[in-house]
Amino acid sequence: MRRWWLLLAALLAAGCGTGTDGTPVAPTSPAPAPAPPPTPTVRAVAQILSAPGLPDGYTEGESILALVDFEFERNVSVEGAPRLAIEIGEHVRLADFLPWPDWPPERPRWGQRFEYVVAPDDADADGISIAADAFDFSEGAFLTEAGVEVEVEIYAVAAKHVDQNPAQVEPGESLAAHAVVGRPPPRVCTDERERAMNHSRWVEWWDGTPYRVDMIGNFPEVVTEADVVQLLEPVALLADKIEQQVDYRIVEAGDVIPVPAGAPPGWNTDEQRYRRTCPVLADRNQILGFYMDDTNHGSPGTDGQANAYCGSFSYMRPVLEYWPCPGCERDALTMHELFHVLGFVHDDDDDFIARGQGVRMSAALTWDGWPGVETVMWTDIDLLRCIFPEGG
Repeated sequence: MRRWWLLLAALLAAGCGTGTDGTPVAPTSPAPAPAPPPTPTVRAVAQILSAPGLPDGYTEGESILALVDFEFERNVSVEGAPRLAIEIGEHVRLADFLPWPDWPPERPRWGQRFEYVVAPDDADADGISIAADAFDFSEGAFLTEAGVEVEVEIYAVAAKHVDQNPAQVEPGESLAAHAVVGRPPPRVCTDERERAMNHSRWVEWWDGTPYRVDMIGNFPEVVTEADVVQLLEPVALLADKIEQQVDYRIVEAGDVIPVPAGAPPGWNTDEQRYRRTCPVLADRNQILGFYMDDTNHGSPGTDGQANAYCGSFSYMRPVLEYWPCPGCERDALTMHELFHVLGFVHDDDDDFIARGQGVRMSAALTWDGWPGVETVMWTDIDLLRCIFPEGG
């Protein structure tokens, strides 16, 4: 019996500890862990960068582009791919994170971009809206310069293309200028093909065979062969986008090719002479892109020039100022100049239109600073259908 009591005392001492006099002492609880610091909140303005191609609103395939500009934390970075919720009618659509290209350090970009491509069944006559808590962080996060994760509260939305001094609205309010119509009915074709032929010689040779867009590899050494190949990527995307809308192809991405045989010395050093003489002429089912070692004499400082009579377009000397720079604005420049060869004039070229030359490209395609194939609106492709009917 005595041994049983001794064993019990030993167990009590081991489990509870004992005082100096041998009295059992209750175990102490570990100190509670300090509470994590609260997640900081950053205020931001969501700015709408895009504009609908039709007065009635965005159409199928158009991009709604938003820029979230952080108010105080100017160096907020992105981890993963957070998304931005945009309310379109009765639906909440998630706009994907759209990274900036690799801009040079002297051209910082503090805000972050997001893109949503309009689906056929999207509709919102009153205009889109963005809520204060519109971010979906299931696939990414925002970080401060110190690497601290932050929440973002959108306290205002700016519709940049409403007017020159856009008013800000509270989150959740509709932006009437950014209505969405989804898939509108196609236009009834009238004289679009004739007008396009008056502007571009290449239009008349359409026989139903897609035009092959080739790049001449005559760029300076600062532009690598991979860079020239990249210039063809938006053409391939455009070919698919056209087919999705009109069910057939009008252009195709070609290859990087050498300078054609017979090109005279200095063929790409005088922009005005090239336009008069076409020293390098494309085949009838071909459109050429190349480097023009000259400035645009009609509009000095511009980055590109179309030579519709020659079936070609060029990247002018000023474009080298921001090369290398993957993406940048060159994809949009490619689209802009290519559409000139296809018979389009600028949205504001009233003199051409009055003379019956060309059809109007959308305002977005006229501004060649947009991201790329997103510059080509539903209306632009609808006009292509009238200019280049299926089968020729």
